[in-house]
Amino acid sequence: MTSAERLDRLKTLVQETEFLSVRQIMNEFGVSRSSAMRDLDELERQGVVVRQRGGAVLKNRAHHLTKTYEPATVDKADMHVSEKAEAARLAAALVQDGDCIYLDSGTTTAAMMTCLESRDVTIVTPNVYLLAQVPDGFPGRICLLGGDFDKSYLASTGPLARKILASFWFDKAFVSANGIADGKAWANDLSVAEIKQDAMKRADRTILVADSSKEDRKGMYAFADTEAFDELITEEKTEERDGTEQ
Repeated sequence: MTSAERLDRLKTLVQETEFLSVRQIMNEFGVSRSSAMRDLDELERQGVVVRQRGGAVLKNRAHHLTKTYEPATVDKADMHVSEKAEAARLAAALVQDGDCIYLDSGTTTAAMMTCLESRDVTIVTPNVYLLAQVPDGFPGRICLLGGDFDKSYLASTGPLARKILASFWFDKAFVSANGIADGKAWANDLSVAEIKQDAMKRADRTILVADSSKEDRKGMYAFADTEAFDELITEEKTEERDGTEQ
């Protein structure tokens, strides 16, 4: 297959899925990472997609994704890595020894584990992906919620997960979002959103943690007003509920 033929096929694919990852192109066409990235650069030059780290989104969907067209967690792990790491560092700085905290599904909350390697805390989470990020020697305790397994989000959802979550009270809940726009935090799946809402109701402090690529982006379901959070953390700032920035 020539590069031109591959580009034509990629145009068809991105119209169907609205997202293409570098990994997907490599696996689908047996090309190198550099070739896959050049293909995405060319599609962006032609006005077909908007490039993101790790992939690209169909241009007219760049600010509104649904679960169907959202990259899976394994693909998100390669996107905005430095931004997520900094947001995770700022969020983890709020955690104290002895805390019981909720860490939401997602790669940014999972990145907090590196910063919590010496914290003696109890972590309750639906985030299966997070388990692979637990540092050796972590002195705390991790409770993974049971329930239905969402293979796209690598997270527990459903009635059983919500029932187990209802047994806890958190000092702090660190909640992720697929988008932040119009004064709301957005999710792309109702069952995932319900877990977020439940955790927020059972915490002394709620912190929204997201890298800045989530700003001005909507999802399918608005699960909370941003004013409902005590703090909003991105890699660029920590914003308290009263609107002050740090």
